[in-house]
Amino acid sequence: MNNQKTEWDQSYNNKDNFVFYPHEEVIRFVSKYIRKRVGLNNYLDIRPFDTNPKILDLGCGIGRHVIYASQMGLETYGIDLSAVAIELALHWGAEENILGLSERVKRGDIRRLPWADSYFDYVISNGVLDSMHFAIAKETIAEVYRVLRPEGLFYCDLISGDNSTHSREYEGEEIVSSKHEEGTIQLYFNYAKINGLVKDYFEIVECNLIRKENVVSGNYSSRYHLVLMRR
Repeated sequence: MNNQKTEWDQSYNNKDNFVFYPHEEVIRFVSKYIRKRVGLNNYLDIRPFDTNPKILDLGCGIGRHVIYASQMGLETYGIDLSAVAIELALHWGAEENILGLSERVKRGDIRRLPWADSYFDYVISNGVLDSMHFAIAKETIAEVYRVLRPEGLFYCDLISGDNSTHSREYEGEEIVSSKHEEGTIQLYFNYAKINGLVKDYFEIVECNLIRKENVVSGNYSSRYHLVLMRR
C-alpha cells in the first residue's frame, strides 16, 4: 500500500511541517512518566532506571521531539519517511551539539523499524498515525509492539471526527486537498476505532479528548491523546 513518500517529501520541501518546539502533550507525557525537570539543571526520574531509557520518536519529522528528549538527557532515536525531514533533523542536532544522532535518527518506513525486539523503553508519535491509511496504521502498531519492551509506554495522538465539518463519531479516511499537506491521508478516529487499532497489542492507560474552539469563528477541532502500555 502506498505510504505517500512522494507527498510527504513535497510537504517538507514546502516547509508545511517546520515546527521547532515540542508539543505540550509530549512534554506532559515525558514529565509524568519518564523524567521531570525540577530546576535549571536538575531532573527527577519518575521510575528508577538501571540504564538511561531509550525513547523512539516515530515519524520524527524535522526532529523537534528528538531534540527535546535529547536535551532531557534521554537516549533518543527517530525515524521518518521523508529524506528531506531527516536531513534537517540531523543538521539541527549537529547545531545543538547532540552527539550520535546520525546513528540513531534514520529515514525509513515505520512499518519496518530497524531495531531489535524490545529495544525501547518508550515510544512517542505526534501527528503521525492519523496521516496514513488505516491498514498501514495497523501494521505500524504491530511494529511498535515488537520494538517496545513489555510494559513499555507509547504516547500517540489521533485526530477525532469531532470538528466543525464532521461529527463526534466520524471515522472516515480522506485525501487532503488543502495546500497544507496536499495529497496526504487524513484518517479520523472515534473511540471504537482506537480500540480496533490498539486492542491486540496495548492496554489504554489514558485517552484524553482535547477540543480547541475558536470562539470568534465558532470553528473547532479535537484530538485524542493516548498513553498505551505494551501487553
